[in-house]
Amino acid sequence: MVGSMMTSLKGLCGSVLVLSFLLAGFCSSAPPRDLEAGMPMTAVRAELEAGNRRFLDGSVMDTSWHVERILKTGTFGQSPSVGVLACADSRLPVELIFDMGVGDLFVVRVAGNVDTKEGTGTFEYGAAALGMHTILVLGHTKCGAVDATLEGKALPGSIPTLAEAIAPGVAELAAQAKAGTPRARLLTAAAEANVRYQMKVLLERSELLRTAQADGKLQMMGGIYDVDTGMVRFLD
Repeated sequence: MVGSMMTSLKGLCGSVLVLSFLLAGFCSSAPPRDLEAGMPMTAVRAELEAGNRRFLDGSVMDTSWHVERILKTGTFGQSPSVGVLACADSRLPVELIFDMGVGDLFVVRVAGNVDTKEGTGTFEYGAAALGMHTILVLGHTKCGAVDATLEGKALPGSIPTLAEAIAPGVAELAAQAKAGTPRARLLTAAAEANVRYQMKVLLERSELLRTAQADGKLQMMGGIYDVDTGMVRFLD
């Protein structure tokens, strides 16, 4: 009898705690974006740029809504508007640099921000099942995977698969490096070239994504994150 009463009390207390978290989230002075509405396609770049500015100047939004967002996405599911293909570099914390939170971004991270079949399938799922309408391929300055590709030396283990995925997009710059141009002078341009190439690979690999783009239901974007400043620069 006592055990049953204790279990009931624990359940009641848990319900009260959840309710208090929900109320705290809904009453926050900086409430989260409506998950059902998401980000309109035409506003994505402006929203990401605004989030990056908040990250840079230290005015990130109040995080008191995170628990409410966890509970909401846990109950009703996710509906991220933006997919991001980013490098695995630890200096590139995707949600943080755009001041985004739970349920905002659908992220794939691979060294060198290279597209793989698994990455393509992930974004196809996002577009077909979750309402994702934007894919941002995000590279960064001083990328080790891009630098290793420019250097062209033998790499151990499975690392060569990364260089092989990057090489076609940076072939001209790699030739310049081989001819004697310092790699440091070429590295940012190579990171940009790799971003554009991976955008191309994504679309070439996926009929589903190509069709969505042709129908106006998907847009592709490219960007470079500066590891020295924290600023994201979008590519035209």
